[in-house]
Amino acid sequence: MNTRLEAPAKFRSDVNVWVDEAIWGHRLYNDQTPWLVFLEFLAIFQSRHAEGKALNESQGDGLHETFTYYIPRLIPLRQLVFNNPHIRYVEDNHLSDPERWLEWLKIFSSDDDFRYLQDRFGSFSRFSRVIELFQITAIEPHRQRRWTSRFLFPYGPNCLYADLPANVNGSPDRRFFARSGELLYLMLNRSGKGKDLAEMISEKLLRQDETWNRVVRALLPEGYRIDSNLVSSSIGYLPFAERPEYGDLAETWTRLLNLDLSGEALFDPLTRLSSLHMLLYMLRRANEEIGDISEPKFVLEIASPRRTTLFELSKENFGANRMLSTRAVRAYIESAKEDEHWYDAMQARAPADAVREYLSERYEWQPDDGLPSGDPDTIFEALRYYAEKRHQQHVAKVHMEWAKQIGLAVSRRGAGTWYSPDDSLLKALVMCVVDEGREEYHRFLAKLYDRFRLVIGANEAEQAFGTLPTDQNAFMQNTQRLEQRLRTLGLLRRLSDDCAYVENPFRSNT
Repeated sequence: MNTRLEAPAKFRSDVNVWVDEAIWGHRLYNDQTPWLVFLEFLAIFQSRHAEGKALNESQGDGLHETFTYYIPRLIPLRQLVFNNPHIRYVEDNHLSDPERWLEWLKIFSSDDDFRYLQDRFGSFSRFSRVIELFQITAIEPHRQRRWTSRFLFPYGPNCLYADLPANVNGSPDRRFFARSGELLYLMLNRSGKGKDLAEMISEKLLRQDETWNRVVRALLPEGYRIDSNLVSSSIGYLPFAERPEYGDLAETWTRLLNLDLSGEALFDPLTRLSSLHMLLYMLRRANEEIGDISEPKFVLEIASPRRTTLFELSKENFGANRMLSTRAVRAYIESAKEDEHWYDAMQARAPADAVREYLSERYEWQPDDGLPSGDPDTIFEALRYYAEKRHQQHVAKVHMEWAKQIGLAVSRRGAGTWYSPDDSLLKALVMCVVDEGREEYHRFLAKLYDRFRLVIGANEAEQAFGTLPTDQNAFMQNTQRLEQRLRTLGLLRRLSDDCAYVENPFRSNT
């Protein structure tokens, strides 16, 4: 499990120091939200599915997967939905359909001829409502992004396209499709369950005959080839061929895809729980670099009208988890001094030159302003500072931003940030963990800890910490608040004073 796969030379040369990528993969990036991670994954999956290789990528013994995938640009569709500011003005200020179509076609600037839309939709208002629906249901519509980095809800394959720069025919700048979706794809490919998952994903999430997927196709010009003008990319880098996190992730996907729910309804829980698994992966990898054999944990404070002792414990836990990646980077750099090459360099005739060469080769360290001069310790400290500063720019921010975005953590001015689940995450957890329609409440809490390291009750806290870190009564009140929350959400029923059951209304198909 701990044998690191060789990284492609192309990726190593793309960065100024190969540290974050060596620990976690190429790459994790805070600007890519969990929802965009999921979209990038789907786009990669669809490309490989078209070639009959989705989640069934060959991997030689000790070798990394190598393949190229292709994502459409779909520029006409994106212009219609996200770069079409005058459509409502035209509808409101012209009375007849012929006038509206004529005025809109005159105002709407594009290289394509969109007159075919009048024949397909007839009514301009009908056309306007369709565009409005896609705008409202778009992924993260509240975020102010360039129109080339805004995305349709993935109703089907026709809704998947690449993130593009302002120049739509240019090369992607990888800001929002930053390769975290590639890591998700590689994890599932290595899970041992890729073939079965591929069938479920294609049948449930990416159906060509889904109604809104066909409506999207109707917005494109006659004869438009989705497979033309594609963005191509080589798959990224995931350091380890086998890890238990891959199987756990695949199990979560299998459980959710087997529920009696449409693909549209599964998008949210799949996104939240996939990112939760990836956060666990980040924490475990950090622990391994540090040499800490303990399991990661998330101490959840269930929202309370008054500040509780669990609030302080959760806040402290969040702070420790957030700093873990920085400690891992530091440990990874420090490991250079434990290598015999460090000893050889220090014994060389010119130790500073030898250390500089050793460190630059070991970590692919090539700063823009050149390698530093000085004695060996000065050069080493320069490397550590450089790696930590780079880490703080993006990867160090992933834990906080993803935890908040998936509903695992909250921030309040003057109070800080701590783990406290929102309703959407709680629903996703119930959908995943409760197998046979219902689960005894305390058994449910135990499963949350076993599968996701979520600490809510006293038993789980004792397992996580070895001993109760605070008053047992605080955990009892915490579980009572969660019980009330689940009851309010319609996900829990108490049959007697001693018997409460968490209920999953979306029973599995199997």
